[in-house]
Amino acid sequence: VWDREHDEHVVARLLELVRGDFEPATWEAFRRTALGGEEVATVAEALGITRNAVKLARHRVLKRLRQEAEGLIE
Repeated sequence: VWDREHDEHVVARLLELVRGDFEPATWEAFRRTALGGEEVATVAEALGITRNAVKLARHRVLKRLRQEAEGLIE
């Protein structure tokens, strides 16, 4: 239980740290697809952007999270 709670805390802190690095639409596309499990097409339509833009947004945020997490999460 402690390990899970620790990991959740680390992830929440990482999300908080990198959120300001991205435009609101980029963050929303990431949040809705990577964290919320929504379909790329649904998010693209809702945000008025292309499917490719949604995928790119998710990729960019995940890449940034990995950079921040390097050495913290094994």
